[in-house]
Amino acid sequence: MKRLLLLLIITTIGFTALAQEHKAASPATPTTYAYVAVSNKALSKKLKVKVDLGDTLEQQKEGNRLSDELNNKESHAAILNYMAARNFELVETIAKQHPHSTDAGALDGIVFIMRKNQESATPSKEIMK
Repeated sequence: MKRLLLLLIITTIGFTALAQEHKAASPATPTTYAYVAVSNKALSKKLKVKVDLGDTLEQQKEGNRLSDELNNKESHAAILNYMAARNFELVETIAKQHPHSTDAGALDGIVFIMRKNQESATPSKEIMK
């Protein structure tokens, strides 16, 4: 009886282990991350946007181009939609606390961390200009 119970437990554990979903991580698929810092302009409804794609010259040029295109938007959703149209997906949102504020909850801006998988990137038409 003990052997039968042991055999049943081992079989159940084996099926449970095989039933788990395994994602195949492909290191050959390049992924690009974007750090999009959004803050309010003084005395204006418009937003100031800084896109950081990395340290290389090409990444800095592309980040500056995206920053210029996104500056003066009035909506955070417009910024997210613009980046989504370029195959970026939102990974995390971080609220930046104002460094000199004594008020609890005073914000200096929002940071969107976004990811673009180069494998799934396809040219898409531009929805916003």
